Amino acid sequence: MKKFTVCLLIGAMAASMLTGCGGSNSGSSDSADAKESKEDSNSETMTIMMNGSDSDAYMEGYRKIIDGFNESNEYGVKVEIQNVVNSDYKTKLTTMMASDSETDIIFTWELGYLENFVNGNKIVSLQKYLDEDEDWKNSFNGGILDPLTYDGEVYAIPTQQSTAIMYYNKAIFDEYNLEVPTTYDEYVQVCDTLKENGVTPVALASTADDAWLVSQYIQQLSDGIKGEDLFNSIKEGTGKWNDEGMVEAGKLFQEEVNKGYFEDGFTGVSGDEAKLMFANGQTAMYFNGCWEISNLDKKENAAEAENFSCFIMPPVNEEYAGVAVGSVDTSYAVTKNCKNVDAAVALLKYMTNEDSTSLLLYDYGRIPSTNIEIDDSKLTPLCADFVNLLSTVNAQTPWFDRVDTDLGNEFNNTTIGIANGEDVQDSFDNLQSYADSKSE
Repeated sequence: MKKFTVCLLIGAMAASMLTGCGGSNSGSSDSADAKESKEDSNSETMTIMMNGSDSDAYMEGYRKIIDGFNESNEYGVKVEIQNVVNSDYKTKLTTMMASDSETDIIFTWELGYLENFVNGNKIVSLQKYLDEDEDWKNSFNGGILDPLTYDGEVYAIPTQQSTAIMYYNKAIFDEYNLEVPTTYDEYVQVCDTLKENGVTPVALASTADDAWLVSQYIQQLSDGIKGEDLFNSIKEGTGKWNDEGMVEAGKLFQEEVNKGYFEDGFTGVSGDEAKLMFANGQTAMYFNGCWEISNLDKKENAAEAENFSCFIMPPVNEEYAGVAVGSVDTSYAVTKNCKNVDAAVALLKYMTNEDSTSLLLYDYGRIPSTNIEIDDSKLTPLCADFVNLLSTVNAQTPWFDRVDTDLGNEFNNTTIGIANGEDVQDSFDNLQSYADSKSE
């Protein structure tokens, strides 16, 4: 047993971004609504909108947690889950927010994404609930609430944290005497060796719906070229999207595409298709996030599960080893439509208590946002490998579309263009021009 205290290394970055935005809090009207609803709570239904589908293995874990809360909560509420697949989630939530028809509790990304709804007075502040329950507040890993804090108030609760990783098939690596690469040059050598032996090196989805995966890959390359300083400068507006580091990352990626490092026709391959290729041993590696652990660590989900492990994409410049794309994840916020805020907060506490967190970790490979005692013997081998891998991460850069939804989505679209052969310098010049036009 050991204490699990992996901290998000983005607190200072998040704090600098999240100042000065107008927010709301859970004032007396919310408390009054909560008290009033408790008087007639026996027939009350509360809805939570989650990002995922029934085919996602981890959703079973969240359903078990919701079922447990429904059976035991003192408010008599019944929580119903509304599942929305990732590709549709942002559009659906934005539409619901615009028509004031959002559910009681919503899945949300952090930073600039949630900030839009906070500024729009759509989200309840959770600060007073955290302040009233010091044990709950202190259970979270250091800095993990920072990306969800606006003007000193927390507006959402993370149920896990995520990091972008490269999964690999140990059996294929062993067959060709390959070692896990520690530098980008070594990574290129691994890919070249695989290509020479007729093996597709990497599965990567890059349809329009999966643009964020391509941008994640390029962002990870840029992290290894200039470290978190490049990310921070772009985020703060002091740096440029067409910085030489970002352009270099785009060019390296395009070189990989031209060398055939990715599956044939990968610009038309969906996320599920890319995952299936790797799961069945058709590629040696698969780039995605640690959230895929639960879809890859068991034989019933992946034929090659026993052979899988993972590593952080190695840096181009060795001084930036350990800088990875990552952030808080699977966060939930209470909306102003919620008539029983106390019950909603009770659900968030239930979702982050030790039993729920342990269930998600041991059975579904979801990395906790809270400090828990971890029993290594209960982890699947793949999850254990990732937990150990986290000790090598010394800084994380959140996905750009979480920092600024508009610019982040433009970055995603830009990277898809690069994947399809568009000139890298022109692409980032155009992105910078768009960013400039927004600030005028």
